Amino acid sequence: MLQLHIWPVVGLALLVFLNILVILKQSDDRKLKKYLRIQAIAWTTLMSMIAFTGATIMAFMHLDFTVKIVLMIVAAVALSSLELRRHYLVKDARPGNECFAEVRKKALRYYLYQAAWLLMIGGLAPQL
Repeated sequence: MLQLHIWPVVGLALLVFLNILVILKQSDDRKLKKYLRIQAIAWTTLMSMIAFTGATIMAFMHLDFTVKIVLMIVAAVALSSLELRRHYLVKDARPGNECFAEVRKKALRYYLYQAAWLLMIGGLAPQL
């Protein structure tokens, strides 16, 4: 079951890094907005898989709330809140305006924060 929990986390990390690359490389604002809106479905699916498998592991192994598990829950809430902010930012943006450059910067910042959370939890989890 732990393998089923780790692979969606790896997939989510790859998706976040792919989105960072797309924001940096895609010059057409309309295509970028469409891509970011569509990939939100994949992000939500992976995050749901992570939450479900994590809860299943806790129930199956009768785990208590340790520091590691609390940090993983905090990371999941932080990742979800960052994704919601990014989603509503992109949803309300108008491609073609000069303000879309600011949307691009904020979306990139949100993805960098998500990558930092994923790296922090992935790096800290084995030591705790």
